[in-house]
Amino acid sequence: MEANGTRPVNTLKRDLLAGKVALGATVTLASPTVAEILSHIGLDWLWFEMEHSSLSDGDVLAMLQATNGSTTRTTVRVPWNDKTLIKRALDMGPDGIIVPLVNSKEEAEAAVRAMKYPPVGERGAGLARAQAYGLHMAEYMERANDEVMTIAMIEHVRAVENIDRILSVNGIDAIIVGSLDLSGSMGILGQTSDRRVEAAIQRVLSAAKAAKVPAGIITVSADQANARIAQGFQQVIVGIDVLFLHGAARQTLEAIKKPS
Repeated sequence: MEANGTRPVNTLKRDLLAGKVALGATVTLASPTVAEILSHIGLDWLWFEMEHSSLSDGDVLAMLQATNGSTTRTTVRVPWNDKTLIKRALDMGPDGIIVPLVNSKEEAEAAVRAMKYPPVGERGAGLARAQAYGLHMAEYMERANDEVMTIAMIEHVRAVENIDRILSVNGIDAIIVGSLDLSGSMGILGQTSDRRVEAAIQRVLSAAKAAKVPAGIITVSADQANARIAQGFQQVIVGIDVLFLHGAARQTLEAIKKPS
């Protein structure tokens, strides 16, 4: 969002549709300062994490406000595929919503309905940051259905089995593979490098390419990110705030020669 409350075009959506790679980071700490810093270092997008964190609506709102004027686009992962949770997150004004655990075509359709204003969907209209508190209400309602992204998390074996049907749903703008929960649904929690997990990931990626739907994935190192980009993933998380923090701290401590 621009500093004056107007909304630029959603460059994240346009870049992905153009086949470009978008690098992002996940934010789990309730800190507008962290959000502001990450929005100015060259990342294409941020993921504010409400499913596996203690972030409240107020925390996320403040962090979204901290990115005002930045060219970094913003997304919020809601805790569940629930229309009330999605509606509340939408009104905070992100550029996209990440919906967890979308396992079927019907669940994908429900997410899209919650995301869209009538007549396409069932999103309610209200005054909040998304519409600059009413200052740009008409403009936002006219553009939101096309501009705000619906991103489905593929993180269960059932989603892999139903991936073609999920990708067929009009309004799903992108998918992101969650390999950790995917491994758990396969009975091998945490074994994300297992060949069975990797085969499922590649099945999803292949289906997304065929459907021309951008696919994303979570990585935690430059080597991992480069490997996934080479495979064709576009919307790539390259790190998580807490991992950046303790990773850099550990690296510094390990490099210091402390007298014995």
